[in-house]
Amino acid sequence: MMTRTTLDSLSGSPYDVVVVGAGAVGCASARELAGRGYRTLLVDRADIGAGTSSRSSRLLYSGVGYLAPNFPLWQIPFRLREVWRLFLYARNIMHCRAELVTDMPHRLSRRRFHYPFRKGDQYPHWLVDFGFRLMETVASRGVPLAYRKLSPQQASEESAMVRGLAAPLSGVAVFEEYMYDWPERICVDTALDAERRGAILRTYTQVSRIERCGSEWELTLDELAPEMSGQVRIRARTIVNAAGPWVDRVPGGGKGSKKRVVGKKGVNVMVRLPDAWRGQGLEAFSSKGEPFYVFPWGDYHFVGPTEAVVSENPDDVKVLDAEIDYILGETNRLFPQLELTRQDVQHCWCGVRPMSTLDGETVSLPVRAIENPDMPGLVTVTGSYIMMHRHAGRLAARAVEKHLGKRDAPPQGMLIGPHDIRSDEDIARVAQKEHVVHLTDLIRRRLADGLNPSTLGRDRAQQLSRIAATALGWSEARRQQELQSFEEDTDRVYRKP
Repeated sequence: MMTRTTLDSLSGSPYDVVVVGAGAVGCASARELAGRGYRTLLVDRADIGAGTSSRSSRLLYSGVGYLAPNFPLWQIPFRLREVWRLFLYARNIMHCRAELVTDMPHRLSRRRFHYPFRKGDQYPHWLVDFGFRLMETVASRGVPLAYRKLSPQQASEESAMVRGLAAPLSGVAVFEEYMYDWPERICVDTALDAERRGAILRTYTQVSRIERCGSEWELTLDELAPEMSGQVRIRARTIVNAAGPWVDRVPGGGKGSKKRVVGKKGVNVMVRLPDAWRGQGLEAFSSKGEPFYVFPWGDYHFVGPTEAVVSENPDDVKVLDAEIDYILGETNRLFPQLELTRQDVQHCWCGVRPMSTLDGETVSLPVRAIENPDMPGLVTVTGSYIMMHRHAGRLAARAVEKHLGKRDAPPQGMLIGPHDIRSDEDIARVAQKEHVVHLTDLIRRRLADGLNPSTLGRDRAQQLSRIAATALGWSEARRQQELQSFEEDTDRVYRKP
């Protein structure tokens, strides 16, 4: 049985760096830092990948859409610097795409996507066509988009989904995108890779205070795991605040007079579409001119997202009926014969994307590793999607290197590879070795059961709770409490209207 590390054992000599937040960016930062030879501690107030990283749109996006300027096209010759920045951002996304396809192919699936062309589209067809071909030619790094532009008749012959699109079409682009089969597991694998490289990992550990003490930082850590308690103060030479949309809410985490992130709420709705559409996806624009997707997910599809700016605590953000109706309406606009209603919704979920901001109000596109000159050695990472978490981790590591000096070379590849989980013994090993504290951690982020769109893991909760109870030494009362907590968490995260 794995014994949970005590808080007291974390104290002692200062860490080179403490990473706050075990989402995709925090895990990638810890992997980079530990791999470069720094004594690294990764902490999170909840489980690995339990926040925004688990609420993503699950797409390893090619980034072509980020080439689209947010100003009239006639201004392009006069705003070449902004166009160049868009190109660099999109190219960076393509590079991250190729890196993950190479390092974690077992966590990704390749899907065929479509982009419909219509007369009067927001962006000229030649510009979209140029964007796809440009990214494939100069930024794909051996992971092609397999882009083709077909006539409506050709595309309809190939795809039942295209045949369902509202007329008239002037053409259809067909290309390949990759989807995360399991974004939460991407985070877990990355955290375990960081641990294999020497990082110390502790979940359900809240940072309640950060303060400067001479040339170092002091962090107060509180125990949040059930049946445990305690508080400890530790020292660190540097800190990486990787708390995603919560970075401005970390006590003492370096917030100045302005916000460093603007929260953008994304809602996704899971529905069952015609069987002939299985495995096929669509990228388009909504009636508001915002990106709109139809993603394949097993026998289902999920549609969305929304793009609403929110200011409330991300913990309190929920899916609203109006958002469900908007997404269903946009789906019916694309596919009129579907006539989807709330009765067709299997479930829905939402997350808050931590977009970088320079003025506290407007979004600034790039991923940033921000450091306040008055708080040397406290680095805050903003603006990263899960698809760019490796890039964000490198930015954090380079910022730490400026303070502590370079040590080892950056890590290459993954030390954690694929492994089959077939038997009860395999599940027990996962529970003991992969920092499982709650039943929800096991079902939703260590095993694939929690992503089953029809059951969300409820069908095996009893069986898995018994395995976890034996492996982790839970009493029967604790097991029943974990079952109840799992049901409550499932209802909270995955709403059924």
